[in-house]
Amino acid sequence: MITYSAQLDAIVAAVRAIPEENFTAYRGGYPQEISTALIDAVFSIRARYDSKFPGSGVRNRVQAFREEHGDAVNDLSALVALGANPIAQVMGSSMTGGRLKAEAVVEAAEGYSDAGVNTADELRAIDSEQAKRIYTTVPGLGHVTFEYFSMLLGIPGVKTDVMIRRFVSNALKVANLGDVDAATARKLIIDAHRQTGLGESLTHFDHAVRLSESQLSEA
Repeated sequence: MITYSAQLDAIVAAVRAIPEENFTAYRGGYPQEISTALIDAVFSIRARYDSKFPGSGVRNRVQAFREEHGDAVNDLSALVALGANPIAQVMGSSMTGGRLKAEAVVEAAEGYSDAGVNTADELRAIDSEQAKRIYTTVPGLGHVTFEYFSMLLGIPGVKTDVMIRRFVSNALKVANLGDVDAATARKLIIDAHRQTGLGESLTHFDHAVRLSESQLSEA
């Protein structure tokens, strides 16, 4: 019989093989820039995040948006007033759920603004389930990138994306254990962080795991 304890032991063993420097590699989010965090989270969906070429990759474009629209970085009402076209001009015309990501950003911003949430501090002050509900009611936006959005705002979490799922799956396979669903994978990562104490926060830990998996993919 496969037990959760055996699964956790497999994840912890895989985590301890991660290079130590990965646990300090997290570059931080945008704890006082709700609009920046929202744009980063939405445009990271199925996209290349880093690029050595200026103007390419989500992170580079997010930095360009911050420089061009500094008055909107922590004001969702200003982001709504800006509209989708200027966002797309900087971030590109990629899509999610059959519509422009820039349109999804504006719709999510409208939802939060209508609920009286315009700044990072105001979002952290409301109930997390309400915050998730506003985000995930927007077509094309789901719970995984909502958690990433929250993480960018400084709320510790795990983005249970392809990289995290692959890391967990591979670790379990090495231990001759079967794969698990996304919810169990998330719990395993959280408990492995709690057990090992690696990383300054759960977000640092999550980043180290994802970075390790990315490095293996590129090797």
